[in-house]
Amino acid sequence: MPSAGKTKRGKSSRKKSRKKSELDSALDQVTDESVAASMKEFQDLLAHAKGDTSELIHQNAQELEARLILLKKRKIDKEDFDFFVENQKRDLRVFVDSQPAQAQERAEKLTLRVLEIAGRVAIALI
Repeated sequence: MPSAGKTKRGKSSRKKSRKKSELDSALDQVTDESVAASMKEFQDLLAHAKGDTSELIHQNAQELEARLILLKKRKIDKEDFDFFVENQKRDLRVFVDSQPAQAQERAEKLTLRVLEIAGRVAIALI
């Protein structure tokens, strides 16, 4: 039963240009200004990675988003999340190094940089 006075989540009260993902909604709840810039960069990079044509970059972004949601819901702990991030970083370093020189910077930004920032974002979520 809804509690009285809680109208904050009303759908008609906000205009949305796109439907927010569960992760975007969770990130919006973080009010710590010290991580605000990191969170904005993370959201932007993650959105680019999810839309990337490289299957590995796209898959990494989706898995990362799923793990952050699990962390927020307390279905995994920070240690499990960190283990996932370290494994992804190790695997993705090989991927980045295998890219042509002109594509390495972009691949690194959409994989390793996203994972690097995710650690800071995860702390803010828990």
